[in-house]
Amino acid sequence: MNSSIHKTRLFTDTYSVLDATLRDAGYMNDWQFSREEIFQVVGTVAQTGVEAIEIGYISDDPDRPLAARCDVALLQALHEHTNGVSNFVVMLSLSEPDPASLFASRAELIDLVRLPSTFAQLPQALKIAEQVKKQGIACSLNLVNISTLEREDFLQVAQEVKHSEVVDIFYLADSRGACHPDEVFSMVSTVREVWEGRFGFHAHDNTGFAAVNPLRALEAGCQLIDGTVNGLGLGSGNTKLSHALSMVQQRCPEKNYNIAALDAICRSFRVPMPAEKSYLHYLLGAKNLAQLWVEPLIERYGKDTERLLQMIPRRAYTDIQQVFAEIDT
Repeated sequence: MNSSIHKTRLFTDTYSVLDATLRDAGYMNDWQFSREEIFQVVGTVAQTGVEAIEIGYISDDPDRPLAARCDVALLQALHEHTNGVSNFVVMLSLSEPDPASLFASRAELIDLVRLPSTFAQLPQALKIAEQVKKQGIACSLNLVNISTLEREDFLQVAQEVKHSEVVDIFYLADSRGACHPDEVFSMVSTVREVWEGRFGFHAHDNTGFAAVNPLRALEAGCQLIDGTVNGLGLGSGNTKLSHALSMVQQRCPEKNYNIAALDAICRSFRVPMPAEKSYLHYLLGAKNLAQLWVEPLIERYGKDTERLLQMIPRRAYTDIQQVFAEIDT
């Protein structure tokens, strides 16, 4: 089922774009996309000529929504719907109990598995990456929470990823939306001292840099960047897919992406996010807090959450208990 033609585009083109609409926007509605919405997004995005489309998470839990399990039937139908013009990408949670079976059943239908990993989870992620490679599927290690790491951490991770020889693409993910452009340039440059392989960057827009940080990542040595329809995604969202395509097309005019194909879906595809959380998500990025902490913070502090977050210093908080302690003292 995999096409050697489009696989070549993702792994050998100088620069490429990955669409993460369904996977990242799924945090906003618990992946409750209808089958029609999934086909609409994937079909339309494929028309742009984007190199890769992330369908969602993989799981065999029948109670999960379609985009949170990406079963064989869905992947097969999407291949037929798009004629295989883009690489199909899925993400695996490291908490999945039997990842090998997930890979085996979908090996002919997916081109890349992305493994999100914190610094501490790296050994576990690399073991799972070995299972991905045994199925003949390419693997991406996505290092998350990069705004909490130091230069030495990036060098260590890059060395371990390189020596593992099971990672095809190494990604840095600003999952907190907390990185400033110069920090992104420095992080990417540091990793490039060690890692010579395919290298990507995933941005979030909490502090308003999702249109700038991918550009700085490309300038520092990344070859892949992510985008989503209307910039939809966790917290304040991601880089807009139209912006990501434009950044890459500016560097590679021969790609000639059909960005106009997005016009209709940008008007029709909506995932609601409560307006009252928008400023909180900015504060999470400004203070370098994990975006998934917004609900427990509201539960604990209610209407005082914004005021209290304004008062705490920006730090590399690794646990929400550290934030509670900072606020409560």
